[in-house]
Amino acid sequence: MPLPAWKKILVVDLGFLGDTVHSIPAIRALAMGGAEVEVMTTAVGAELLGMVPEVKRVWVVPLAKPSPAPWKNLGTLRSIRSQSYDVALSFVGSERNLFCTGWSAARQRIAHQSGPSSWLSRLRLTQIISSRDRSETVFEQRLSILKELGWTGANPGWSWQVPAESTRWASTVVQGPALHLSISAASSPLNEWPIDLWARALKKVWQDSPRLQVIVTGAGSEREIARLNDLASLVKDERLKIISQRQPISRILALVQAGEIHVGLDSGVLHLAMAAGKPTVSLFRESAGRLGWAPRGESHRTIVQECPCNQTAAISCSGGRALCLSKITADEVAAAIIGTLVKHTRS
Repeated sequence: MPLPAWKKILVVDLGFLGDTVHSIPAIRALAMGGAEVEVMTTAVGAELLGMVPEVKRVWVVPLAKPSPAPWKNLGTLRSIRSQSYDVALSFVGSERNLFCTGWSAARQRIAHQSGPSSWLSRLRLTQIISSRDRSETVFEQRLSILKELGWTGANPGWSWQVPAESTRWASTVVQGPALHLSISAASSPLNEWPIDLWARALKKVWQDSPRLQVIVTGAGSEREIARLNDLASLVKDERLKIISQRQPISRILALVQAGEIHVGLDSGVLHLAMAAGKPTVSLFRESAGRLGWAPRGESHRTIVQECPCNQTAAISCSGGRALCLSKITADEVAAAIIGTLVKHTRS
């Protein structure tokens, strides 16, 4: 059975950067079926989706941590309700995604429920899709939702239209072989590796690849800028270029595309690099959802550390330092980076 003959679709995608990255193949699949696809998303999601030609329009709502209550988006939701969508779909199972899907006034209101939710958020839904197989990557989980609704196509993957200005800017930053590095995680400081270990790892990588430029970006928060300054003071090397102020997502994507490899944490930029087809080295705490978020394939190396906090549901870390990730050594990370660079150069 094919997908219904939807002509106008609203995708509700209220999450962080990585969430939107993993929704794009499903969004593109819907558009390739001939429908007009609009997306209710966050400011960072809107930046990313602005480079996806299949998306006709974005509706932007604020994102904060913790997330605002669903009814705080009523102004945007009121405008959405006047659009007469054939269907509203949510691939993300959070409370506010369910609420906004259900109250969108679309003729069909379908949402993926991945965990507990209130009766109010589910009240107006016409169909609930059960939780997906978390051993699959997140973008595959979202495509499987479309398959359950009747879609039979092939994964369209990602396709970007990066603004020329962003590509030109990246070319002024990247001067020769380059590694893009992201050392901070917006989701939780407990996903971060200690700064002193990053400094030691970079010095070991430079022993093997002395011409390699390392470009570090961040989101511009006071805490992230402090971490970047700490890294610069420990490394003291002109091959390290730090861009401390937040850059548009289009520039970050262009920077990643211009480099050889992305190295970092479980963060949105890691998922962006994966979607851009770049080799990655990433550091993860073990968790129930880790298999879905970690990049896969020969071009990607994931270093995983067991996490007592996730096993006991009680945070045992203190002082802003993730005890589990601290057990990953600088030698281990440097070896992964060097090995991935060698494999990438040969291919």
